[in-house]
Amino acid sequence: MNSIDYNFAMITLARESRGWTQKQLAEAIGINPATISKYELGSVPPTSGHIELIAKALSFSVEFFKQPDQVYALGSSLIFHRKRVKIPMRTQKKIQAEVNLRNIQISRLLRSVEFDHRFHMIPPEAEGDNPEQVAREVRRLWGVSSGPIANLTRIVENAGGIVIQIDFGTHLIDGAHLWITGMPPVFLMNKSVPGERYRFSLAHEIGHAIMHHSSALDDVEHEANLFAGEFLMPRSEIRSDLRSLSLESAARLKRVWKVAMQAIIMRAASIKSISESKKRRLFTAIGARGYRINEPWPIPLEKPETYSRLIDFHLNDLGITEDEFYNHIMFTSKYGEIEHVPRLKLA
Repeated sequence: MNSIDYNFAMITLARESRGWTQKQLAEAIGINPATISKYELGSVPPTSGHIELIAKALSFSVEFFKQPDQVYALGSSLIFHRKRVKIPMRTQKKIQAEVNLRNIQISRLLRSVEFDHRFHMIPPEAEGDNPEQVAREVRRLWGVSSGPIANLTRIVENAGGIVIQIDFGTHLIDGAHLWITGMPPVFLMNKSVPGERYRFSLAHEIGHAIMHHSSALDDVEHEANLFAGEFLMPRSEIRSDLRSLSLESAARLKRVWKVAMQAIIMRAASIKSISESKKRRLFTAIGARGYRINEPWPIPLEKPETYSRLIDFHLNDLGITEDEFYNHIMFTSKYGEIEHVPRLKLA
C-alpha cells in the first residue's frame, strides 16, 4: 500500500487517545522517536510496515489511519468546559482525542440511519444578552414541560444530541462537546461524577453548544452557568422555594430538582433570593459538614441510550460482522464499553 494513502493526523489522534507520548509509541514499535515526530508532522510519509506496527500497538485498525476526517483542537469547534482546576495538557489532549474519535465513529454509525437534531445556535445577544431567556426559549422549542426535569439526558437525546459517558481518568473535568457542520452535537461526559453534578454539567455543555461557537469569548462560563440554572431550575417556578433557604431545605429541594445542594444555593444567590452573606454562610456550613465533595442524598447517574442503540442496530439488525464493525466503523476493538457490544441487547 502506498504511504501517501495515510492521514498523518490520525497517528497523533490514535496515540493521544491512549495517553501515550511519542517516545512511548516509538519504544513500543522499536523505532526512533524522531521518526514518529516526523510521521505526525507529515514531513515524512510512514511506511506500510510502520503503520501496521502502530495500529497493533495502539489497538486500532489499519483502516483508521487512512480516514480523511479533520481533527478539531481545543478552542475551535471542540469546547472543554466545567473544569475544576487547570488540568495537565497531556490529560486535555487525551480527552480531546476521545471526543474526536467518538465523533468519527458516530459519523460512520449515522451513515446507515435517518437522523436529525433540533439544536440551533442562539447567541445570548439574540435574546437581549440574557442566557436565562435563551434557556427558556430552548425549553419551549424542545417542548420541555414546566417543573423539574426528570431525565435531562433523555431530553438531550430526544432533541437529537448524542451523549456518551466515559471515565476521563480524572475528576478535574466534567464534560466536553463537539458540534460540527453536518453532525449532531456530541457531548462527552465524565461518568465518575455524582449524578447531580453530571446533570448540571450536561446542562452547562448544552448552554455552550447553543450559545457559544468558541471558548475564547468573554464570560462563557458565567453565561453557561446561568443557562444551566434556568434550564434545570426555572426562575419563575423555583423562586418561592428558595425563600428562607437553609441546608435542610436545600437538601429537600435537591431531591425535587435533582441538582446539587450547592447548585441550589448558587441559584438562590443568582436570582437574589438570598444575600451574598447568606450564600457564604451556607457554603461555610456545606464545608463544615464535608458536603463539598460528598453531598448527602446522591442522585442516580442518568444513562444515555442513543449511542448504544446505534451500535446495537449495526451489529444486530444490519448484519454487519464484528470484523467489519471494528475495522471500518469503530476502527478499534479496545474502546471502553465498545469492547462489550457483541453481548449488548437493548429492549
